[in-house]
Amino acid sequence: MPLAPEAERDIVTSKGRHLRLRPIRSDDDDELIEMGRRSTPEDLRLRFFTPIRPEPGPLVTMLTDFDHDHHRVAGAYDPVLPRGPQELLGGVRLIWKPDRSRGEFAIMVRSDLKRQGLGRCLMAEMLDWAVDLGLARVDGDVLRENTAMLRLVRSCGGDILPMSSDPGTIKVTFNPPKRIKCSPE
Repeated sequence: MPLAPEAERDIVTSKGRHLRLRPIRSDDDDELIEMGRRSTPEDLRLRFFTPIRPEPGPLVTMLTDFDHDHHRVAGAYDPVLPRGPQELLGGVRLIWKPDRSRGEFAIMVRSDLKRQGLGRCLMAEMLDWAVDLGLARVDGDVLRENTAMLRLVRSCGGDILPMSSDPGTIKVTFNPPKRIKCSPE
């Protein structure tokens, strides 16, 4: 069952880690900045397509203060960690057109938690949203050298499109989006 706009739910990654998903809120600025601080500069560049510094400013505001009628954003956290729901481990965003003809997604997992199945769980959540919203297609842009994201897209049933308007990026698509399991069988 996908995450409703204001609901929380439990997930279990393929490595058996029990986490919670919750909507990103406007007061999550500090948590997003801390997630960025605990990520490598290279991982931040792969996600944002340019070198960035995790600091207060327009980017963090845009990530926490958004149009809830056309965006859905969730963060993952581990309730047993000392900071619990304040310690974001990764996040997923889906933005869709008002006519629901298509959406665009983005995912980020904190560097120290990569390759533990969280990215797939976030992708599964996003695809559930897309199916529930009736989106015909969901796209994303990925830097050509981001082989981990390209592998994730393929493993979740997405397609890598051969051409992009920018030679440094690759367009990926789920056309149409389909539900997948958080942990592959």
